[in-house]
Amino acid sequence: MTTIPVIDLTPALTGGDTTDLVTQLHTAMSEVGFLQVVGHGVSPDLVTAAHDSMDLLDSLPAAERRALIRPSVTERGLNERVDDQGRVLGRTFKFLRYDDLAEAVADGGAAGHPDFFTPNVWPAGLPVFRETWRSYLDEARRVCDLLMGLVARALGMPADHFDAAFAHSPTLTAVNWYPPQPVDVEHDETILRPHPDSGGLTVLHQSGDYEGLEVLRPDGSWTTVPIIEDAFVINIGQLMSQWTNGVYPATIHRVVAGPTTANSRRSIAVFHLPDLDTVVEPLPSTVGAEGPRFAPISVYDWQQQFMARFVQAEKYAEPAAV
Repeated sequence: MTTIPVIDLTPALTGGDTTDLVTQLHTAMSEVGFLQVVGHGVSPDLVTAAHDSMDLLDSLPAAERRALIRPSVTERGLNERVDDQGRVLGRTFKFLRYDDLAEAVADGGAAGHPDFFTPNVWPAGLPVFRETWRSYLDEARRVCDLLMGLVARALGMPADHFDAAFAHSPTLTAVNWYPPQPVDVEHDETILRPHPDSGGLTVLHQSGDYEGLEVLRPDGSWTTVPIIEDAFVINIGQLMSQWTNGVYPATIHRVVAGPTTANSRRSIAVFHLPDLDTVVEPLPSTVGAEGPRFAPISVYDWQQQFMARFVQAEKYAEPAAV
């Protein structure tokens, strides 16, 4: 495939025949690792409210906005990516499904990993901000769970095969702003370096006045992911790729600058992770005579290794181009 498939999930929501849908998903995930879904049932008003809430952060007094900033890309709160000239390439606001370790434990999540559940940081005096994002996350997780049931069937497993693994998912949300860039930035300059995602599935909604998300093809060229207003972009994370013994690739992708200095974009990425104590190993249905390609690993250990690599890459990568 040279384009990003668009798949309608309506049959899965209406009780229709999903045989063709399962086949379409399997083809897209195995051949591309990226797709877009429509007919997912998420209210357009909620998506609009989520995007509109991003403006609330910009409207905060400077002191309140600074209180949200965290110096590390691994921490919850607001983070800025700045190049060696002090130019802001992007801002990201991150939060977990659980506000802190106590909430995770109360819900039955992993109690042994306090370092993972650093507290969420919400803007004081803006309760609607937190309420909007919690509602959005609930809906995004519903879409993820729906997709995982279809994926299980595509891999020859019962539809509920992944349910237990994601019951207490610590799902991470990253709200991304890519502001207009100065005149000296060339179109196609990378403002988010090429990378695969980490976990199970990523559900992303994008908006803006240019299409900056690009997916790496096997031949080394890049395919643009079109902005479709009511669609979610879905891609495979590296853990899911290992779960499928590489049948589903964790495709590398990047974000590039717009063609003019006025261009900007936003995206909302929901990273659907299994429970931290889940041990991920290749599913029997994906392992042939050559045996599994990946050793078993817990989600917690995988995330620790992934974030260490991510921080190292952020430290040494060229700031404005990769």
